[in-house]
Formats: sequence, structure tokens, C-alpha cells
Amino acid sequence: MPEPWQQARAMRLSYIQVMLNAVFGASTGGMFLIGFALRLGADDVLLGVLSTVPQFFVLFQFVSAYLIQRDYSRRKMTVLFAFATPLCWFLIAAIPLFVPATRGSLGLPVLIGVVSLVTVAGQFVANARSSWLGELIPAEKRGRFFGYCGMFAGIVGAAFAVAEGGFLDAIKGGGLMVFTALFLFGSLAGVASAALNLPQPDCPLPGAGSRPALLKMVRETLGNRPLVALALVHAVIALGGVAGPFNAAYSLRDVHVSFMGLGLLNAVGTAAALLASPFWGRMVDRFGCRPILILGLVLLAPCSAVWLAIPPGATMRAYWLLPWTNFIAGAGSAAVGIALSTMIYKTSRPMGRSVQFAAYSAVVTLVAAPMPLLGGWLVSSLQAAGVGIDLRLTFYLWSFFMFAGAVMAVRLKEPESARTRAILFNYFPSRIADILGVSVPAWFGVLASLEKFQLPPPKADHVRTK
Repeated sequence: MPEPWQQARAMRLSYIQVMLNAVFGASTGGMFLIGFALRLGADDVLLGVLSTVPQFFVLFQFVSAYLIQRDYSRRKMTVLFAFATPLCWFLIAAIPLFVPATRGSLGLPVLIGVVSLVTVAGQFVANARSSWLGELIPAEKRGRFFGYCGMFAGIVGAAFAVAEGGFLDAIKGGGLMVFTALFLFGSLAGVASAALNLPQPDCPLPGAGSRPALLKMVRETLGNRPLVALALVHAVIALGGVAGPFNAAYSLRDVHVSFMGLGLLNAVGTAAALLASPFWGRMVDRFGCRPILILGLVLLAPCSAVWLAIPPGATMRAYWLLPWTNFIAGAGSAAVGIALSTMIYKTSRPMGRSVQFAAYSAVVTLVAAPMPLLGGWLVSSLQAAGVGIDLRLTFYLWSFFMFAGAVMAVRLKEPESARTRAILFNYFPSRIADILGVSVPAWFGVLASLEKFQLPPPKADHVRTK
């Protein structure tokens, strides 16, 4: 096991990596990738293909897990593929150099192909790095660690998305070459992030030497009921990918929001997430993952209703309404992300964790993978049939899956975790009353006195990973 000073250094370097990866993600993904695809001539169906096809490469996580179980260094694998991921983006950045001669024929297939290569490299990094973190980050600090990661990523990602959106709007005459500049800049940040894996210590694989068969470990993983239950809940949440790339596409193409405007709107959600992330991290460490996951999904579920009031062309209405909804959605998504990230460590076993992560990711991703393509096809087919709908249909389906995920999460098992209702009717009223210097309303006191609404005893304030 790493020494305490090595663990502390790994956490500091991980925070820096999170910020660099936020620059990488802000510069290469999200609205810029969708805007790039739209400039290449992508329609709704092709936007769905762009989001769907790469997800099927999640199966490469099993290759990663097999290599790890054969004692291949997780550190070496992380370093190798962490460098490969941003380097692939140099190929995407080069597309505008030859796209004038291939517009409508080769540009989009090359983009989809290279994004698929990026995804393959990312699957190796995700499995190896996630498993490696299980030994690098002390169990009792994981909730707060993921909370601070979300905060740092949010600050940097939001700032760069807004600044780069303004840059893109200011030099629209640059055409596709503007995207080349953004992608190259982001790739350099990705390379710098990959380099920070080098000074971090390697960790021996728990149970190394026994080398059980991969299929046996997969069967054991499928027999881990808490992990399988969590994967099923996560898969239902991931079905919200039916909205996939369409939020950015609808905002940019149909509502006519500018790149900088969309960056600012997204920054509101990001700001809410970064403000809420440390809080949710502490809440997860204190009360457990399950109640925080439910609270986050309950916050997210009604958010898509705002799009009922934002038809195509309603640019100013989008600027007025979306900041409020994005703030709530940002806080909710932070709760969901931190709870899921922490609970997967709680429900998985140290031995063979890489295989468990691969199986978990395969279930979640393969269930959700067709959803963006389905969303694009559904909207296009209904429009062709004369039905008066638009991309907002996929947003409403997203809300349905968030609500379904919350209902399913209620049945998750997590020993020593608090009840969601106890947090709502006991902890939150008491905290707000303390801050405001007032007494808790009488009817909250009645609810808090009921046994089923009681918070766990003080010793549960510091839930430890078993």
C-alpha cells in the first residue's frame, strides 16, 4: 500500500489532473464537438450515431481488466492510454485541412471513427485509473475527494467553455479552422494531464498471484447483488442519453443561442455543481450514498419542463429561463455523480475490482448506447410523418428516466445509511434553522420525532467503506 505522504500527493496531483481534463473536455467535447459536427453537415440521426457508436467500445474494458488481472501494471496502462486519448484529437483537429474536398462524404465518417478510437483509449484509462484510485485514495476520504474533484472541474470547465465560446463567436469567419485551434489547445491540456500520472506510485493488485479466471470473476461480479442493483439503477439513469447531443444542437441550431451564450448558460449549471460538490461529498461521507443519490435525481427529474416554454427561435426566453433550471440541474447532477462514484467503491470488492468495474460499465453503457441514435431517429421519423414535434421530445424522455432512476434507487441496500426522508425532514430543517437563528417549524418537529424519519446515531456521521 502507498505511504500516507504518497496518498496525499496522489490526491493533490489528481486535483490538478481534474482541472487539466476539464480544459481538455471543455475544448474538445460538448457543444464544440456538436457544433463541429453540425458544420460538417450532420443531421439529427448522424448526431445520434456520433454519440451512440463509440459507446459500444465499452467492451474493451474487459480487455483492460484481463490485462490487469494478469498483473499488467495499472499505472503503465493508465499512462499509455492517457497519452493516446489527446493524441487522437490531433487527427480530429486535422479534418478541416482536407474537408473542403470531402464535405458530405469523408469528414463525418472520419470524425466518428476517430471519436471511436478516443473512446477505446478512454475505456482502458477509465478501468485502470479507477481501479488504481481504489488504493491511492483512502476510503474515508473518497466522498470528499470526488466532491472536490467536481468543484475544481466545474470551475475550470465553465471558465474555459465561456471564454472559448466567445472566441468562437468572435471569429466566425475562420470556419472549421477555428475548431482546429480549439481542439489542438485542448489536446495539449490532455497531454499535460496524462504526464501527471508519471510521478504517482503504482500499487500492488489486491489478491495478486491468485489469478482467478476472468469469466469466473465476471460470474462473481454478477453475483454481487448490491453492485448489480446499483448498475441497474445507473443504467436507467443513463437511458437519459436519449437526449444525448440534442440539448446543444437544439440550442445552437433551433433556438439560435450563440456559442458564448450556451457556454454561459452551461456555466450556471457548472457553478451550481461546483458550489454543491463539497457539500454533497460531506453528506455522502456522513449519511451514505443512497439518500444523496435519490435527492439528486429528485432535483433533476422536473428540470426538462422548462423547455415547454422555449420553442424554436425563443432566444431571449432561453436566456431568461434556463439559468434557473440549470442551477437546480447542476446541484442535482453533482449529488448523483458523487453518490454513484463513491457507492461503486462501497459495493465492489478490492480483489478483482478492475473486472467488476468493466462489468459494471458494460451493463450501464450497452443499455444506454443506442439511446442517442434512437432519440435522433424518433424525432426525425415523427417529423417525417407530419407530427409537430422537435428535439425537445428527447428532453422530456430524459426527465422520465431520472424519475424512474429515483424510484429504483429507493430499493438500494446500503448498511448504516440514513433515510432520505430523515435528511429532508430532520437534517435540512435543523441546519436552515441554525443558520437563520430561528426555531424549526412545529410540523417538522412532529415528522422528525417519528422513528422512520430519525437520522442514524452519531457514529454514522463517518461511514467507512467496508
